[in-house]
Amino acid sequence: MNPSVLIVEDDPEVLSLLQYTLSKEKFKIYTAENGKKALEILDTTTPDVITLDLMLPDIHGLECCKKLRADPRFQSVSILMLTALDSLDDIVKGFETGADDYLVKPFQLPELVARIKALHRRRHVGRSERMVAAAGGTSVDLAHHRVTVNGQVMDALTYKEMELLFILLRRSPRVVRRTYLLQRLWGRQDSRALDVHILHLRQKLGATGGEQILTVPGQGYKFVPMLLPPDAATAPVPPQASAA
Repeated sequence: MNPSVLIVEDDPEVLSLLQYTLSKEKFKIYTAENGKKALEILDTTTPDVITLDLMLPDIHGLECCKKLRADPRFQSVSILMLTALDSLDDIVKGFETGADDYLVKPFQLPELVARIKALHRRRHVGRSERMVAAAGGTSVDLAHHRVTVNGQVMDALTYKEMELLFILLRRSPRVVRRTYLLQRLWGRQDSRALDVHILHLRQKLGATGGEQILTVPGQGYKFVPMLLPPDAATAPVPPQASAA
């Protein structure tokens, strides 16, 4: 089944070109020229993919993305950022607010089509797979967008971070190669995207979970189960004896 796509773009010429290109691919298209219009459309429609220009005239694209990710209805909607900003800081901000992927303007239209198809395919395949994975005290339930660490629910993870953790848990304690993660989650070899998501995942899981994601130099990452008591992360550290 072809995906439905909401195009959020304030430039009329670009919007028209994107609409024409994606319509030729038999995608079902919705369009919005600003953030307010996009949110109005989303009140009654849940597309498979949203292409989101960051520099909108009313609501910044990052703020719009944050609003969507805070709404349970859109947790499983793929968001593709379209931005003229290509610095690592800008890309990190996009991922932090919940974007799944990004394209830097100007881009080739076939690449945009390929990215949308890849995002839709990964979500569609995910629905047909077993959606729960666990190792040690950490578990991911993709169907219900739920992550727990030692019984504590973690609310701060984006869907892409959940997908990454899901793969690591399913293959734990084996090493998952970087090339596999990049191809599976982004459909291309983009090291910046993976590095940012690993960093955020470690930070959000905290001491009871993040330290279990180990880097294997030259290969990739692995999740090593280390069952800890629920209060281990908050237990006080004994003072060290001073040297005599």
